[in-house]
Amino acid sequence: MRIRTARDIGILIKEARNRRGLSQAALAKMINTTQTWVSWIENGKPSAEIGNVLLALSTLGVEMNFDLPTPSPTISSNNEHHRADDDEDDMPPYTL
Repeated sequence: MRIRTARDIGILIKEARNRRGLSQAALAKMINTTQTWVSWIENGKPSAEIGNVLLALSTLGVEMNFDLPTPSPTISSNNEHHRADDDEDDMPPYTL
């Protein structure tokens, strides 16, 4: 499933929860939150706490794999601000 919006994550959580035969209240108890929170997430609340969302997904057995796009030549060549003496640990491993 391709995830692009908070609503997509909500649909994923609801489907995974239903496949496990869990109620919203049961999932909430498993991840130490409320049934209301589960309902909000399943309905695409965009301001959800990411830690709780990840906990819900992992508790439901959802495996998450993220793919970073391959940098295009134009993006790579626009890194003129990068100097050889920059501390590599301070640089993100990707360009947005």
